[in-house]
Amino acid sequence: MWLFTPLALPYFSEIYITILKFAHFQLGLAGGFPGFAPLHWVFINTTGILAVLWACIRLRYPVRDFALADAYARIVVAAVLVFWIWQGATPLLTLFVATEIGGALYVVWPRKAV
Repeated sequence: MWLFTPLALPYFSEIYITILKFAHFQLGLAGGFPGFAPLHWVFINTTGILAVLWACIRLRYPVRDFALADAYARIVVAAVLVFWIWQGATPLLTLFVATEIGGALYVVWPRKAV
């Protein structure tokens, strides 16, 4: 959850994206990293807000159906990220693919009741 909190807030989201852009160029990765117009920031902040909200709901209500929905959504997000990497987005996004797949496995992994 805390990983996405900066994306929910204007100015902090710019810092977050600047760090990703810096890492992309420092690593000499292929693929594009475009500039962002105000409409891009609207979608970034909206997505960040929804991610934080969903994480809070999942923490507050640890229901199996929510876990399955979360896992499904994470797999879809990972697939979309792979699609955009394939289309020329920065390969740095593979880190997010890995965290989405890891998160999907984590939320559905059987655990002992506490």
